[in-house]
Amino acid sequence: MDSADIELNSLFEGRLSLYQYRKGYRFSIDSLLLASFARERVRGHVADLGTGSGVLPIILARSGTVTSLAGFEIQTELAELARRNIALHEIADRVSITQADIKKIRSLRQAESFDAAIANPPFYPFGTGRINPGSQDAAARHELLATLQDFIGAAAFLVKNGGRFCAIFPATRSADLICTLRDNRIEPKAMRCVHSRAGESAVMLLVEGIKNAGSQAEILPPLVIYSQGSAYSPEVQAIFNSL
Repeated sequence: MDSADIELNSLFEGRLSLYQYRKGYRFSIDSLLLASFARERVRGHVADLGTGSGVLPIILARSGTVTSLAGFEIQTELAELARRNIALHEIADRVSITQADIKKIRSLRQAESFDAAIANPPFYPFGTGRINPGSQDAAARHELLATLQDFIGAAAFLVKNGGRFCAIFPATRSADLICTLRDNRIEPKAMRCVHSRAGESAVMLLVEGIKNAGSQAEILPPLVIYSQGSAYSPEVQAIFNSL
């Protein structure tokens, strides 16, 4: 990792500092929405599948209910960046980063060794939209290196019976998400649609699943990102303020 390629960003009035690539993968609002959603639900030993720059473990490490976190990232440069961010926040005693392919998770960790897992998996199937196969962002946004099944299969292997899994995914692929969860014995228990603006169709879906749970699910009130123009809604602003 060339230090000239990265910069230190101070975000949300200094509440979150993060090294990011000047050109390459940079986290977006979906990571922050997932962090807020998961912070109310996960506890104990938590796995972050596809950790990117480590933003989710950094935020969740501040939760009093999370004991430790393990981030897994297949891209070497991003795994190194995540380690640098963990060191920046001085939480290496609670957060570990492993450069690894989640498709091989069974050779890396024991079954049911985590209390919970989280994931912000690639949104788009391979072959959809314009893709630069060599870019960090392409692998983070498109299923070039792992599919939705790979992420949920890894979560199902890692979490204990009754353990929780939280994810965010495009609303247009809600059926794929729910079916894949059930195929892997993770039952959707709470879902929340995310809308850019009130009155518009949902753009993302936040979901909490529980391994081997019953079939009843709760549909939570919608989350609206923008209230007027480009101004964030009070709830989203409160999420930023809580970082």
